[in-house]
Amino acid sequence: MDSLKIALVLAPHPDDGEFGCGASIHKLTQAGVEVHYAAFSPCTVSVPDGFEQDILYKELHRAAVQLGISESNIHTFDFPVRNFPEHRQSILDTLISLKKKCQSRFGFFTQ
Repeated sequence: MDSLKIALVLAPHPDDGEFGCGASIHKLTQAGVEVHYAAFSPCTVSVPDGFEQDILYKELHRAAVQLGISESNIHTFDFPVRNFPEHRQSILDTLISLKKKCQSRFGFFTQ
């Protein structure tokens, strides 16, 4: 991990990163690795009545900061939950853009 400078967490839903690898995220940030977190859907159709529609992204931001991720490294997108296949190309374009952004931060060659 000494040579690792940057990591990108890909989370289809707002809490996938924390549940799937929260301890690893914290370990990376504590080691000085610049961690970026990308969540692809705010899951608004899954939010119970009476809650703000962006509640899951608000919770994601609070959790990610607690894990040591900088606010500026939290990337959220608005793809509709349960319909990712219909948005495959847009998601791919988003992933390519994120890769380039992360690589450019450390001067990696990007094609």
